[in-house]
Amino acid sequence: MRRGHDLPQLNVRHVLDRMEERPAGWFYGLVVVLAIVGVIGFVAGMLSDPRRAWTALTWNWVFFSGVSVAGAVVAAAATASNGGWIWPIRRFAEGLTAFLPVSFALMIVLFFGIDEVYEWVHHPPPKKAAWLNPTFFVVREVLAVGVLYAFALAMVYWSLRPDLGRLRDRVTGWRGDLYGRLAGGWRGLDVEVERSRVVRSRLAPAVALLYAVLWTVVAWDWLMSIDPHWFSTLFGAWIFMTHFLAALGATAVLACAIRPYRSFADVVGTRSLHDIGKLVFAFTIFWTYLFFAQYLVIWYGRLPEETHFVKERLWEVYQPIATIVLLAVFLVPFLGLLGARPKRTPGTLTAFSVVSLIGIWLFHLLLIAPSVFPEFLAFGWIELSVGAGLFGLFALCYVAFLAAFPSIAIAAGRPMEEEAAEMAETQEPHD
Repeated sequence: MRRGHDLPQLNVRHVLDRMEERPAGWFYGLVVVLAIVGVIGFVAGMLSDPRRAWTALTWNWVFFSGVSVAGAVVAAAATASNGGWIWPIRRFAEGLTAFLPVSFALMIVLFFGIDEVYEWVHHPPPKKAAWLNPTFFVVREVLAVGVLYAFALAMVYWSLRPDLGRLRDRVTGWRGDLYGRLAGGWRGLDVEVERSRVVRSRLAPAVALLYAVLWTVVAWDWLMSIDPHWFSTLFGAWIFMTHFLAALGATAVLACAIRPYRSFADVVGTRSLHDIGKLVFAFTIFWTYLFFAQYLVIWYGRLPEETHFVKERLWEVYQPIATIVLLAVFLVPFLGLLGARPKRTPGTLTAFSVVSLIGIWLFHLLLIAPSVFPEFLAFGWIELSVGAGLFGLFALCYVAFLAAFPSIAIAAGRPMEEEAAEMAETQEPHD
């Protein structure tokens, strides 16, 4: 039995029209400009201060890549737990993965700048020299990130497949060709819906497990090794849960933004917003718990090799950023989403989710920059332009996903029009 929401009526024509319509001209133009600004800013930064340029690209890459891959993990977690609540907004989370191919390409670019950012490239600690080896680092990251991204994209593909096969005769042009290739070997709607359910039920635990393990490796390599003398056994879990929270917040923002389109509000109702809002609220508290759990043992132990990492970030030149992060990631969303009404109201849910995302973005600056530039606050035009560029690329990838694929999981709902009778005979898939 499906647990969660009753299945509302979904107008397939509206889903098709949504793919055909271009995004608002101002928004599309803005994200293109931001992407161009990012390229120009990075090049200009390379000419003026290469170390700052590579550092800015590193922490922005980790942030946007984390949000992207965690989008698949949100869908995987709901699928593994048989959560029917996810289906109205599942596609918004899955769309975040559209950035993954770009993320992998950018990671290859970052390999050329690791000597500018990471001290261990030139002076590896003797006890960590085997792990912090540039060649092993590159091989390890290519394999870890490549495997995780492949599983995440496979999860999204099997979620999309029933819809692509169903719509392949109703779309034309490049979409028709794309759907024909992706839905190759189509076996009929009933079979494909069940096949998708079975494959996703097997992939979901694998995606969640690989995310926990491999994204911990990413956290160790790209974030924790920025200070090769500091380590924390809780750090990996803190980072992959941070990105899970960011993906929940991004999903909430996108659901609120796309929901007003025609009949979409009937599908993405206030109950769906309440569900995702509760998760943003809950994992906001969990993020703070992980922060405090890590901070407590460092404060209590008072070991110099541990306390210097915290001191550089909380009490010296980066203290203003640390204060903003604590307010934006915990206090503001916690107080703002405390009741039921803010979670059900698109405006407030969007506002507090955006505040959380900005705080998490700055949190990545706080993790990396103090170890590279401990004497001054490295947050200026280079960092802002590179951040704007990565946001522009991320948004362009998401816009391309919405243009190519249905915004709502059609095969999980009850479309109106002439397909109502067909879907009435279709076995409901389990999420």
